[in-house]
Amino acid sequence: MICLDNDIFSRYASEQSYPAVDRYLTDHAEEAWILPSMVLFEYLKRYESHNTIQVHRQNAERSVDAVADLNADIATEAANLQARLATTNTSLDLADLLIAATAREYGATLTTANRNDFDKQPLHELIDIDIVHA
Repeated sequence: MICLDNDIFSRYASEQSYPAVDRYLTDHAEEAWILPSMVLFEYLKRYESHNTIQVHRQNAERSVDAVADLNADIATEAANLQARLATTNTSLDLADLLIAATAREYGATLTTANRNDFDKQPLHELIDIDIVHA
């Protein structure tokens, strides 16, 4: 199972081609794809009208196997991740923490192109992360 970060999902949903993302997702087409609700928000916030947001939400939901709602288990996992990362002087912003916690809660590999935030050794020790060089 893979958990898509916004930089992967937005490239996948784009009309523009991103060969590295396309190749990665083709290679993982047989796996379940989950989209954290935080990523859905990050993706949809670029649109301004209610109707456009609804159309893109429906398209996003059809593109993945599940949208993972933020719930108490994910919130708890985020708090645990934050506490464990703090012991190594490593931090993530709230959105990235919730995305990582979603992947960890589902036992999924977090798929991202965001090296700056997610390519940190302490984080790699806590969660499976694939960095796509997009």
